[in-house]
Amino acid sequence: MLQDVESYDPILNPVLNRELRRTGGRVLITLGDQDIDLSPSFTIFLSTRDPNVEFPPDICSRVTFVNFTVTRSSLQSQCLNQVLKSERPDVDEKRSDLLKLQGEFQLRLRQLEKSLLQALNDVKGKILDDDSILSHLETLKTEAAEVARKVEETDVVMAEVETTSQQYVPLAQSCSSIYFTLEALQQVHFLYQYSLQLFFEIFHSVLSNNPRLNGVKEYASRLSIITTDLFQVGTG
Repeated sequence: MLQDVESYDPILNPVLNRELRRTGGRVLITLGDQDIDLSPSFTIFLSTRDPNVEFPPDICSRVTFVNFTVTRSSLQSQCLNQVLKSERPDVDEKRSDLLKLQGEFQLRLRQLEKSLLQALNDVKGKILDDDSILSHLETLKTEAAEVARKVEETDVVMAEVETTSQQYVPLAQSCSSIYFTLEALQQVHFLYQYSLQLFFEIFHSVLSNNPRLNGVKEYASRLSIITTDLFQVGTG
């Protein structure tokens, strides 16, 4: 792990570009003027504590970004997940299952592509003269078509689930706005300090320990009560 990478060192380019060389069974990479053996399990993490740092496009295209800071969109997503688990556990469970399935399908498609390339690479002579490779290609084609069909089916169901989830997006947006409004109060006076954990406790209380929701079954009515009480408790 490399910390404080605001000043990026170009010596890391071969690592980020995966500029590997294979020599005598060894996998080598060049750092500076040295050739170094690279482990197959090697992973590099670049971190910064500056939330405002901007990386050039060439860096962005070669790494996977993970933002651990709280942003309006990330907080909105967290709040949407919480309200779905509380108000529509059926929708939340279906969405989680579909996301897992989609991930498995995409992984299987990549595996099939890799298997196809490997099969073609192992061909001795002409492809059309090798009955085993033709049979293997046909099997891969059939399985890939079946996986692609399942992906399309999950996309349709996911669209239906997302339509239901969208009903709760305004509440999630309100949650995000309330938190960042509270956080901005410290600019007025340093005593106004509100942690994210405290906000989630308030939100959970409005969702789970709200007597005004007792006996209310209709989703729109429950959503209206939750939204009203969140503003009253969160800003009270």
